[in-house]
Amino acid sequence: MALVVLGGYLAGVIIAVLTIGAENSRIAFGGYALSGNGALIVPAILAPYALYPGWAVVLAHGGDRRLEAALYVLGLYFGVGSISILEAAWFPQSPDVTLLSAVPGFLLTGALFVIPAAVFAAATLWLVRSGHVAMTPLTAAFGIVIAALTALLFGAGLGILTGGAVALALERPARRATIGAVLLVVLIVVGNAPFIPALFTPSGPTQ
Repeated sequence: MALVVLGGYLAGVIIAVLTIGAENSRIAFGGYALSGNGALIVPAILAPYALYPGWAVVLAHGGDRRLEAALYVLGLYFGVGSISILEAAWFPQSPDVTLLSAVPGFLLTGALFVIPAAVFAAATLWLVRSGHVAMTPLTAAFGIVIAALTALLFGAGLGILTGGAVALALERPARRATIGAVLLVVLIVVGNAPFIPALFTPSGPTQ
């Protein structure tokens, strides 16, 4: 079980490093920029996505693996939360910022980007695996619409797509990698859907 927690934590730390890198970058496309607050799109998309490899592997084993799945989420929670810790260590906003002062952000970040997405993913996975919802093009389209409408809630709704992808991977384990690749593309597109107009908006003058 320790390996499951570690796996989730490492996935979260990778997301944290990518987020900090984007936050301090100058990556921009028109009016769409990843710098500053724009970097929040990184954990909003990657935190829900990180549930997929962990759950697809853990739940593929026989027996009741819900505890292991929950422990993976716990590790991911702490890993993504390290955004605040790493930011305080590498790019402190003021001289009086300490690692201790970053603790509230550490706890809040995971709560915003990981827990809601995991709840949506778990609910979707249960609905599909229990037979309450069938995986059809119509239900997939409906899930994408709902995910797009709720994606602005720190990517929470994207967990719907992750849960569906995990269910599909458990049914077709030989296509796990392909499903994961398609899921990442869909999450990027759906997660950024509200910001597509910004791609065609001229950026402001550089200060």
